[in-house]
Amino acid sequence: MVEQLTIQPFFDSLGHACAPHAPGVNSAATARLERVLVSPVDAPGRGILLRAPRAGFGKSHLLAYVQQRLGTTHEFLPLNPLDGSRIDAGGSIEAALRRLTRPLPAGGGLTGLDLLARRLFSVALQPLVSSGEVPCQDREVALSALRQRPVETFDFHHSQAVTAHWTKENFEVLGPRLALELSRRTGSSLNESSFWLASLFRFSVATPEHPGRTGMIIQSSVADAGIERYAAFLALLSLIGRVVVVADDLEGMHADPPSALRFASFLASVRQEAPRVDLVVSVNDDIWDSAFKPALSGGLQDRLGELEIRLEPLDEAAMISLLETRVPGRGAAFRGRLGLAGDLYARLVLRKAAEFEDSLAAHIPVAVVAPVFAAVAPVEDQAPVSETVVPPPVLDAAPVEVVETKADDFAPPAPEIPFSEPAVEAAVSQPAPEHGFAAESPGGDLVTPAILADTPFAPMQEDPMKVATDRPTSPFSAVETPVDPGVEPVPAAGGDRIDDLLRQFRERYGRE
Repeated sequence: MVEQLTIQPFFDSLGHACAPHAPGVNSAATARLERVLVSPVDAPGRGILLRAPRAGFGKSHLLAYVQQRLGTTHEFLPLNPLDGSRIDAGGSIEAALRRLTRPLPAGGGLTGLDLLARRLFSVALQPLVSSGEVPCQDREVALSALRQRPVETFDFHHSQAVTAHWTKENFEVLGPRLALELSRRTGSSLNESSFWLASLFRFSVATPEHPGRTGMIIQSSVADAGIERYAAFLALLSLIGRVVVVADDLEGMHADPPSALRFASFLASVRQEAPRVDLVVSVNDDIWDSAFKPALSGGLQDRLGELEIRLEPLDEAAMISLLETRVPGRGAAFRGRLGLAGDLYARLVLRKAAEFEDSLAAHIPVAVVAPVFAAVAPVEDQAPVSETVVPPPVLDAAPVEVVETKADDFAPPAPEIPFSEPAVEAAVSQPAPEHGFAAESPGGDLVTPAILADTPFAPMQEDPMKVATDRPTSPFSAVETPVDPGVEPVPAAGGDRIDDLLRQFRERYGRE
């Protein structure tokens, strides 16, 4: 029997769970990208160019895998051009906000943006408390709470969060001072810093159950948005942790240098306004050679590719490692069946493996199940159940006597009677037996237990040969079964008992 495999090509995208990772595939590029991205919060960002000879080498899978490994300390924000070629600041802001406003697991409706906003309020308020501009009774305790417990300190929905409620009541006066501090820390314009501080404050104050708070901040932020607003938002986020903007899926720019130029200029402006943000551009050689290289100047190419990471074809060990993730324990054996050679890449190997699987499935015989009725022979062809053959009865040729019928012959049959037969009338005074309903006649003859067992209310005796000496009672009442005094009891001795019972039955219920 040929075992059917389950191999299929995978297409990964940033922000979704990636396919099973093969440790040997692009291991050097993965380790280098992680090493570059793991930097201190205040370290400057880099422009990283992730290149591959063609599509299918695993760029998207590599990015998704690195995101899973660094997701707790880094914020990965996708940058997807509209229609595959056009870049728009409003669309980029909306994509980032929609990603950050996803409800957190077991967060009670809170989102990642809630936590980021509370940490930003804490960062902006710390210099004011430290300088004494915001007075407090115990300065050291207040600073410790702002630095170590910013999420709890600015919980606007908790009654005991004194700092949060004080900020809410005095935000009209305190807001401009906080915006100035954020602008100084990020290097962004005061207008954009004030805009984002007010938007995040309204978002944080609204209850998590409010259905329109996400749409409110997205609608107000996207309207009349430019590159400065998008870059200022990234710069604010970079005060809290490392931010990585990833531009993948750029196939729409193939042979389109003007679109590549606008895209590269947009990224260069973002890097200038948000210097702590890392930019990763994932592109194939054909897209780079047909769109970016003809349109970009040397300076733009250097900004995009300050650090270049290149993916190489699979070697034998990497190919077996890839197959092992799909066919555990049989990667080497399955590799020998494919017969691949040359410069191999992940998608090609998976596609060939899937085609080989389909060819195996096509040769698996399909069991044909015959209908049930086809296996049943005709009645006349079946063998007899028993070898004993019973001859047909011999019909008597004598003439049949015609009996004249009367109207009384068609009387309805007598109804079934309960157990109160004349056979037990003589035992009325006897006590009920422990088991069975058999009775003893006055003359000493016993009523046959088989006759009593035919009555509808007679339970089965433990021993069919045991004869009881008392009469039964009704199963629905504790009152003794009545006895008809007009019926003669069973004779004590002599004569045929069955004939006597039949005669008494006809005299009581039947015809005369």
